[in-house]
Amino acid sequence: MNKFQILKLHDEPYDFLVIATSYENPLSSFSEIEKELNVDEARLLFDLTLINGTKKNRYIKCDYQAGTDSYLLCSLVDSIDDYIKSLSHNFFTQNDDVVQKSVIPNSLKFLLKSGMV
Repeated sequence: MNKFQILKLHDEPYDFLVIATSYENPLSSFSEIEKELNVDEARLLFDLTLINGTKKNRYIKCDYQAGTDSYLLCSLVDSIDDYIKSLSHNFFTQNDDVVQKSVIPNSLKFLLKSGMV
C-alpha cells in the first residue's frame, strides 16, 4: 500500500493535495513524492489526518522547488477552503479500507467514514 495519494488541484492556492494513507508521514519519504509529481516547482498541501487526527497540525503546506538541492519550505496551515476540505472528506469516505487500517482512534474513524470531519 502506498503511503500517500496525490490529487492534482486546479485554480486553488495549492497545486497538489497529498493525503497520507498510512501512519507514516509522507514528508519523510519525499523522494517518492518528487518522482510522482514530476514538476520543477509546486505548492503542496499535505493532509496528515491519519497521522495527526484533526488537530491543528492536520494540514501542512510546502513550497517545493526541484533541482540538485531540492528543498521544501513547510509550515502549518491556518485555514483550508471548503473545496479542499470536501476533497479530503470524499477521499476518506470513498477509501474506508485506508481509514480502517489507520492508527487513529475508532471514534475518529467513524467520523471520517461518516463524512462528519
